Formats: sequence, structure tokens, C-alpha cells
Amino acid sequence: MSLLFFLFFTAALSVQGASPKKESPSASTPSKPNPSEGKRIFNHYCAVCHGVTAKGNGVNAESLDPTPADLTSGDVQGLTDEEIYEVIDLGGGYVELSVAMPPWGKTLSGEQISDLVAYIRTFSEDAPEPEKGVRLSDVRRGDRSDCQICHMKQGQIRPIAPNLGHEGSKLNPEWLSKFLKDPEKIRPVGFIPLTKSKMPDFQLSDEEVSALTAFLMTQKDGGVSAAPLAGLNLSDPAEIEKGRRFFIDKYACDACHKGAEIGGIVGPDLSSTAERIKPEWVYFWLKNPQAIRPDVAMPNFGIPDSEIRSLIAYIYSLGGGASQAAKVSGETPSDPALIKKGEKLIKDKNCLACHTMDSFNSQERRQEKGKEQAAAPRS
Repeated sequence: MSLLFFLFFTAALSVQGASPKKESPSASTPSKPNPSEGKRIFNHYCAVCHGVTAKGNGVNAESLDPTPADLTSGDVQGLTDEEIYEVIDLGGGYVELSVAMPPWGKTLSGEQISDLVAYIRTFSEDAPEPEKGVRLSDVRRGDRSDCQICHMKQGQIRPIAPNLGHEGSKLNPEWLSKFLKDPEKIRPVGFIPLTKSKMPDFQLSDEEVSALTAFLMTQKDGGVSAAPLAGLNLSDPAEIEKGRRFFIDKYACDACHKGAEIGGIVGPDLSSTAERIKPEWVYFWLKNPQAIRPDVAMPNFGIPDSEIRSLIAYIYSLGGGASQAAKVSGETPSDPALIKKGEKLIKDKNCLACHTMDSFNSQERRQEKGKEQAAAPRS
């Protein structure tokens, strides 16, 4: 899920008169900004809204008001590096622009933001027209540029589907079985932004679906527990209303996610969350998305625990509420033989060609990441 990714400027405005700036990027970034690295960051996090040519015409642009700025325009290019850096770091709301531009300072390092600013500086008014969107079906055998959709340098496989090592902590088994039988598109723009990847229908038998579900339910994230949600009433109208205000007004989640009937197409449609995902997993995801998926294009907003609880109440009210969550919250009974068969099917169906399987403890990773960020120079 992604509560609102991707870089937003309102082109007709500048950040003059904003709150006092933090230390300038050049004072804390040890190396010269690298626009090539900035391009990689831009394509992963920003192009869905701003477009691959930065003209404000990304696939999610029509879902946003105001629409993303044309970063090649004189209005944006006329800003100083420090002003552009500040908008990326602290978000549009901090400088009295659109809250649809999220703060990236808790997600990207100071060096990465400086690289991004350097890449934005390479844009101009005469930038080329938008490139055709990439589809996996368009990949031509032997074309190295197309191969990089799924692969990185030195032949390293680039996963284009979720990590299966946390499914037991994340998904409701009933939904998972239904999905394996008839896969639906969860993320319209793809797990990796703009790849538009979709899981194929493997024509699995009922027995194979049961086996895969049984095995995947054994794959747990040791850092996810229901303890932080103790006492939360998902049906509490007051919590739901507070969550609605946070969802729309404070964090602008609907810029990237469809909630009720409207919203963006970058992240999953949240109206199915109650049926699909366990509330405790949503809590830890909102707490720190990068602890669970380091490359996720959803920023870490630093949301307080009380607001996370309200957001969960609102999100679960979109598709069945507490009754739906209770209906699907049970565990699949363990059957050693069925689990073993499911594990074998993962290999036989070559699932790891697209997925990873890593049952790491996300909270241990979060603590390690926090230590790294504390030691890293920031602006």
C-alpha cells in the first residue's frame, strides 16, 4: 500500500517565505550529487505522478488536484536547490503547498535527496514527449534495457512481486485462497512502479490452492503482533471519523489509494483491506513501511500510534468494518503433509522467479535502520 507517494510541486507557487530551512544540503552531503542516481530514484518514486519526462503527466496525475507540476517548467527550475530540497524533505504541506506531496525525509537519505535535486536540474522546457508506458508483455528477448525491468546489473534478479516470507502475518487465509484460484490485479501500476506486473493464472487445482495457502500461512514476520491494537474498537464511529480526516486531510492517502469510490491508482484499492489484510500488519506497515519492504515507494510519514489506530478504523470501515475483519481473522489449521506439499509447489511453480521468500523480523530491521539513519549525515 502506499499512502501517497511521489513528489509534488505546485508549479505556480514557490517556497519563498516558508519556515526556516534546515542546514543546506551541501553542508551535510559528503559527496557531489549524482544525477544518474537521482534518475533511478525519480523513476522509482516520482514518475508515477510526474511522468517519466517530468512534465506532470504520470499515470496517477488525473487522480490528483492540484495536478503534479511540470518539473521542466521555469517556475520549478527557477527555485533554488535548497527550496526544491526542502519540499522533497519536508513535504508540500510544510511549505504551504499541496499535502499530496508527501515528506520524504524519513524515507530517503540526505544524499539521495540531493541526487534527486541534481536530476531535476537536468530537465528543461524542451524535454521530449512522454515515453510509452512499460508493460512486461512488451519485453523483447535480448534487449538489455528491457531486461532491466526485472533484472539489475550483474544479472541480479529484481523481484517484481511481494515477499512471500511474511504472508502468514499479513494476509487472511480465505482471501489468499481466493486470490490463488483467480488472481486479481492488486496494484494497477505494478509492484515495481510502472511495470504493470500482474500475477498470471496458474490454473491451480483446489488441492494445490489449499496446500499453498497452508504453507504460506506458516511464513511469519516475528516483529508483527496484535499487541499495539489492544483495545481498539474498529466499529467506533469517533475513531472512524478521526481516521477519515487523517486519511484525506492530513496524509492525503487518497492521492495514491482508492478508498471509497475515488482515489489514486498507485497503491492498492483499500476498500478490500478488511477482507485481505490483518489489522496488526497494517499497523506495523504504517509505522514504518521500509522496515517491511525497503524499496517500497510509499514514504514513512512518522505517523503517531494514536493516528495509526484511527486510520486503521477508517480503512477497515471501507469494506466491511469490524465484522468483516472478525470473519476472516482465523488461522488455517496446520496439516504437516499439506504444508510440505505447498512448499514443494513453490519450487515446482518457480514462484521465486518473481517473488522473494525472506521471513526476517521487521522490527529488528527497523531498529537497525534507525541506527544507520542516526549515524548518517542529514541536511
